[in-house]
Amino acid sequence: MQPESTIPSDPAQRFREIHNALDQDRSWFQGATSLRFAAVAAITCPGSATDLAASIRRAAEEFVEASSWTDSYKSEIRFILSACLVRSGDRTRAFIDEVRRVREMFRDHKLRRGGMYEVMAILVMRQARELSPIRAQDIHRFMSIYEEMKKHHWWLTGPDDFPACAIFVSQSGSPSEVAARAKAHYDSLREGGASRGNPLQTAANLLVLSSDQPAEAAHRFHELEQRFKDAGLWMHAGDYDELAILTFLRHAPERIVERLLAHRKTIEELRPKPGKELSFDLAASLAFLELVSHDQDMNQITDAKALLDMQAIIAAQQAAAVAAATSAAVAASAATS
Repeated sequence: MQPESTIPSDPAQRFREIHNALDQDRSWFQGATSLRFAAVAAITCPGSATDLAASIRRAAEEFVEASSWTDSYKSEIRFILSACLVRSGDRTRAFIDEVRRVREMFRDHKLRRGGMYEVMAILVMRQARELSPIRAQDIHRFMSIYEEMKKHHWWLTGPDDFPACAIFVSQSGSPSEVAARAKAHYDSLREGGASRGNPLQTAANLLVLSSDQPAEAAHRFHELEQRFKDAGLWMHAGDYDELAILTFLRHAPERIVERLLAHRKTIEELRPKPGKELSFDLAASLAFLELVSHDQDMNQITDAKALLDMQAIIAAQQAAAVAAATSAAVAASAATS
């Protein structure tokens, strides 16, 4: 049974406590970004910040011990993965074994290799099944959804869509219906002025999980975007996934912007100081966690757990993108040295 996730009364304070506990043991050559994403992923975990940090670091060490030198688990991504495993009550070695098993199933189905996006997809499906083995029918549905999505956007659909396909495995609707909903959200966002490309497709994929019609979701998305611009923020395609998740909140756009900006000030006090894009990402997560459990009239939201799960997946996917970019940079450096 997975541990019960709870939303703390002060997500920002909880983040600081977990982050500080993780950061105490950070070596001088270790990056701070992965620990910050890990702290966000662990906010809803029960237990003291000190115990959580110890569990995350222990799991991260187990990733290193159980991996070969070629495995990407040895990169900074292992801390975010470890936080996700601690959050779900999973065991590192059991997860690695499942990744190896499911990767063979992917190869049998001729799915292209997806690096950390592939790992994140397996993480999503494994947690959706409450850590039970991923089944052949899950892989078949995953592949069918992926192929249907490619029919709409063959030039965009790739490994970075694997986590979304994994989310859709446990959703209702046929693969063609799911892909059609994603396309409808993409088109609605595009009609509102969003830029074409992978970030827009990621946002559209997230909005498939919304109960709103595409036009309604797009209206809230663009209203939020404009409110942030009015507040002096420079918004770009890299912010689309955060805007999508904030669109789920049943609060006035002004309230969402106000809380995100307040949390951003807190994030900017961290040392080393995060860049503007990272501070926006982290602040969006904190604002989401603060506001998700209640609507604007402070009524309890019944599907808060599902939204929390989705938010954790988004944070993990962002981390996968960071890991992919880092790996590419390292490879390029090695090629020119």
